[in-house]
Order: sequence, then C-alpha cells, then structure tokens
Amino acid sequence: MDPQRHSNIAEGVLTGVIGAIIVAVWYFIVDTAGGQPLHTPNVLGKIFLRGDLTPAAGHISTAAVLSYTVIHFILFALIGIGLTLLVHQAERNTTLRMGVWLGFIIAFGLFAGYTYGLATAAGERFSPWSVISGSLLGVLGMAGYLWRRHPRLRQSFQESPLGSEVPPPPHPPERPRAA
Repeated sequence: MDPQRHSNIAEGVLTGVIGAIIVAVWYFIVDTAGGQPLHTPNVLGKIFLRGDLTPAAGHISTAAVLSYTVIHFILFALIGIGLTLLVHQAERNTTLRMGVWLGFIIAFGLFAGYTYGLATAAGERFSPWSVISGSLLGVLGMAGYLWRRHPRLRQSFQESPLGSEVPPPPHPPERPRAA
C-alpha cells in the first residue's frame, strides 16, 4: 500500500490496538488459567493508579483494571505510531530497514524491561514472565500486521537481504609475515 495514501497516525493507532488486544487476551487467558481472572491488569492498575507496590491479592478493583486498560492501550498506540512511521520511512528508503527491526526490538525491550522492574518492585505480585511473553506476542502481532499491510517493504527484503544496501568495507591488504 502506498504510504502517501493513508494516515501514519490512524494506521499506527490500529497497529497499537492490535498489539494491545493480543496482550490483553493473553493476560486474561493466563490469569483465568491460574484461577484469578483480571489479576494482572488489576495489580498493574493499582501500581499505576495508586502507586501501591503491595496490592492485595484477590480483590479486583474495577477502577484499577479500567485505568490500567486505558494506559495499556495508550502506550501501545504510541508505540504503534512510532513503528508505523519507521515502516513508512523504510518503504521510501531501504537503507532504513534496519531501523524497523531495531524499532521492534526496542519496543519489546521497553515493555519487557519496564514490566520486569515493576514485578520486582511489587514483590512479584504478578508473573513477570507472563507479561513479558504477552509483550512479545503483542509486538509480533504488530509486526505481522505491518508486514502484511506493506508489500513494498516485504518485497524489498526479498529483493535484497538486510544490510545489502551498504557496501562492505574494503579488506586491509595482507601484511607480510615475519620469519
């Protein structure tokens, strides 16, 4: 699709919403399997809303779940906008394709690092590994959506591998070996 024919913001928000929904569904599945539906957004919401690093288990606060959900979708929308901008730039200039890959890696690193820090600060009141794996699924979902939506970018990877747009540095001449 021609990047000039659609909005970076609209596509970016949709990209982020896709990632946010994947992660929210993942949390729900993991929490329900553990016998505590909505536990993860409840704990994260209490941390964000009240700054409570020791939220009580068992009691689900609707305000905490809703506030975390709003924060969750806003953060994913912002990351989705950033990734979409990178994809559009890489479509126009193939030397920027590495930026797309780095963008996805950085997005995952931000989610994973921040989550792990929160889990540690909160005394592991939620599973950091379920949140980190959910973040990975969300980032992969956003990448998959953008990959399918931008055939020109896909085609550029098929025509030339990543890194081929930059000529390799010349090799230094061999030095004679001392006897």
